[in-house]
Amino acid sequence: MFKRVSNGRTVAGGLFYLAMATGLVSSFGAHAGGYDTGERNWDFLFQQDKVAFEAGGRYINPQRKLNNVTNIFPNPLAVGPSSGITEASSFWVPNASLAARFGEHARCLASYRVPFAGFATYTAGWVGQFSALRQDFESNDYGLTCAGSVQAGKGKLSFIGGISYQEVKYFLTRNGGPLLGLSTTDVKDEGVAWRAGVAYEIPEYALRASLIYNSQVNYNMTGTQSFANVPGSIPIAGNISMPQSIELKVQSGVAPGWLAFGSARWTDWSVADGMFLCPTALPTCTAAGAVSGLTLLFKDTWTVTVGAAHQFSDVFTLAGNITWDQGATQGFTSQTDTWVAGLTGVVTPSENVTLKFGGQVGVLTGGALSTALLQGGVPNPVGYTTTFGDDLVYSLNASLTGKF
Repeated sequence: MFKRVSNGRTVAGGLFYLAMATGLVSSFGAHAGGYDTGERNWDFLFQQDKVAFEAGGRYINPQRKLNNVTNIFPNPLAVGPSSGITEASSFWVPNASLAARFGEHARCLASYRVPFAGFATYTAGWVGQFSALRQDFESNDYGLTCAGSVQAGKGKLSFIGGISYQEVKYFLTRNGGPLLGLSTTDVKDEGVAWRAGVAYEIPEYALRASLIYNSQVNYNMTGTQSFANVPGSIPIAGNISMPQSIELKVQSGVAPGWLAFGSARWTDWSVADGMFLCPTALPTCTAAGAVSGLTLLFKDTWTVTVGAAHQFSDVFTLAGNITWDQGATQGFTSQTDTWVAGLTGVVTPSENVTLKFGGQVGVLTGGALSTALLQGGVPNPVGYTTTFGDDLVYSLNASLTGKF
């Protein structure tokens, strides 16, 4: 089914390795389905060498603009631009992997990922400055994932399990008014995530199907609230959950030198209602006692990818894909549906080194939002309404892989 190239490597083997490159293409979903970067990706576990490492990252630039911003409650201090407001900020998502095989039936992956991220720096002086001037939500995941395999027909059936130490941070600045000055919220927490799944592989045909579940993680965020014109800071706390997900991935060689692949992921974003942040002196944290917070009001989402890869020679391969990422917004945020097309080139200058370079470009679909009501239907004193059109999003990715 697959031809042999000049140095003795089969195209089947090259395409099987290429499947790990398609993970960079197919996982793109940043700033659309919630704060999901698509980086809960464990495909490097399936590499075929005794020891292999990979390091790389993606630069993501979502160019979302807000127009016709209007405060729900009139505020004589809320003056400034109301259209052409820059909302989303570009950011970098690094990743690293070290995988090892132990005999024919066991393998493990040590990994660093950034599973959730979202960054917003608004145009200075905009009319919504009492709601936010800058918001950063970032995470780090340090994980270990292992698989045990048994022979099943022509291929292997693998049972997958893993655990991670995960940390999240949230930072918010906004205009606190002339008396208080700039308001700063800074909170964080750590938690434990886990995953489990199954996979079936027939390396001869570059065939693999995997189904992996990623757990929900609950965080008890703690930190401080401070104001530029007020000495000291207030200890604050609140709760937020990052969602569980389940993803099906399928790939197979379909013709000499060709690989087809696809994936579908469901993410339980409805658990990410938001978080009220209250002084720790309060016995319970409710909207009435909150001094800051984050409101998302997300819904569950689907992300679907289809694509193909072609190996032109034993040195160069090209993979392309189209991804639909369902927006998590229910009208409170601008995270609408995203359509993305991507290409990744794979260069293999030697048996032990692989370089990957790629890019994606897509459309963040337009819509409207209103922040008039917080979670639980609580009125938002600094709420606003706005509209936005179809906006561009693009990313660039690169990585280096070495194997032994």
